[in-house]
Amino acid sequence: MRFGLHLSVASGLEATLAQAKKMRLECLQIFSGTPRTWKQKPLKEQEAELFATGLAAADLRPVAVHAPYLINLASPKARLWQRSIKAMADQLRRARLLGADAVVVHPGSRQDKDLDWGLARVAEGVRRSLDLAGEGAACWLENTAGGGGQLGGGLEDLAQMLALLKGYPAGVVLDTAHAWAAGYDLSDQAAVSAYLDEVETVLGLEKVKMWHLNDSLHPKGSRRDQHTHLGKGLLGGKCFAALAGEPRLRDAGGVMETPKDTPQADPRNMAYMRRLRTLAQNRAAK
Repeated sequence: MRFGLHLSVASGLEATLAQAKKMRLECLQIFSGTPRTWKQKPLKEQEAELFATGLAAADLRPVAVHAPYLINLASPKARLWQRSIKAMADQLRRARLLGADAVVVHPGSRQDKDLDWGLARVAEGVRRSLDLAGEGAACWLENTAGGGGQLGGGLEDLAQMLALLKGYPAGVVLDTAHAWAAGYDLSDQAAVSAYLDEVETVLGLEKVKMWHLNDSLHPKGSRRDQHTHLGKGLLGGKCFAALAGEPRLRDAGGVMETPKDTPQADPRNMAYMRRLRTLAQNRAAK
């Protein structure tokens, strides 16, 4: 697995790229602006082009832009749904300018609408967003903890939405903490292997374009999403050791969205996964 981080762009794209290089990241996720507001600061075209060139030179892959949290492509409220489509299209354009592969978005909440209605609503929202944005970036739907009417808690939800998006540039991102919260067991090597078997059967591993590597503070099946440092939560070290050593994920990108509560947090989580990968490689070489 190729390891990376979600990095802030608050200090500018040049600083973000320099940080990624310094930490020897192999993949990357960013916000293209402020994640908690509708209004996004325009990107400076020259700065964005330099960032895109730098990404390619650093062999960072995959690279994703995470969509702002306000977007809800499942919303039954017409005004919010239309606003979400426009905002998503804008994120896709920004991702294209930045040289990113895709925009990662949570499918959203259907509230009290039935499941099939919600899945169709998301797919239609994604289609409209991609049509508005034009060619050049993809949409990757992220799995969720599944609470409060959220779509994407189950692999079947994601598979159905992708089926409705056939012919469009769409894929899936799987978050370990979200999968755990939705009820999937990832507690050890056998559980991780069984989960990947299910992913292969329901989705196809080729549809999983990125992994989010996060430990969880809440029990399996809790429907509660709260990330913590790798190996420090209820998924535990066996989960991440299994992922680091899984042959089927050798070329997959794994981005950590762990807390940035100290200056040492990101380096510690990166070192943790690299150590697990090295141990797995050494075992395989014997």
